[in-house]
Amino acid sequence: MADWDWNSASARESLVLPRVDALAIYANNNGEIVLRQQGMDGHDDSIVIIPKSQAQEVINAIAHMLGDKKPA
Repeated sequence: MADWDWNSASARESLVLPRVDALAIYANNNGEIVLRQQGMDGHDDSIVIIPKSQAQEVINAIAHMLGDKKPA
């Protein structure tokens, strides 16, 4: 659509899924969980390292934020 303007008020009201940078989740050599988000426009990637022993706490906190259950 040639007349579409992503910056218009109507486009912002219609936006269902904003742009999300690529996210990878993997284990590093120490067995820790790594969340790595792709940097954009030449910027460095953002990296969060979670010890495997604390992963369930992170999962519980996210679930609580989503309203699925209370933190343990």
